[in-house]
Amino acid sequence: MSESEQFDFDGWKDLAHTDPQAYFAERRRVIENFINTCPPDKQAVLRDLQGRIDASRAMAGSPNQSVRELSRMMEDYLLALSERLMALHRETSALQSSLRQGLRGI
Repeated sequence: MSESEQFDFDGWKDLAHTDPQAYFAERRRVIENFINTCPPDKQAVLRDLQGRIDASRAMAGSPNQSVRELSRMMEDYLLALSERLMALHRETSALQSSLRQGLRGI
């Protein structure tokens, strides 16, 4: 399967059912090709994240549990991102306030 084509859900589903080993090999290849298209300084982080995703899926025991675990992981990342965004907003507001006060003193 070529990643330049639109995602073919039925093709992937059929491959998973008829040849799981080929499915996982193709999945690894497509993911690795995608990671290789990213900036070099981000590739190690993406490989680490994919490793955690793969480990979570392997330990889940069932597809439904895997989805729950991956959803929890995404929620954790979104919460951390939200907290960083709020901290940045607080710092930006404080900086703007300081700049306004400094300009009044000129």
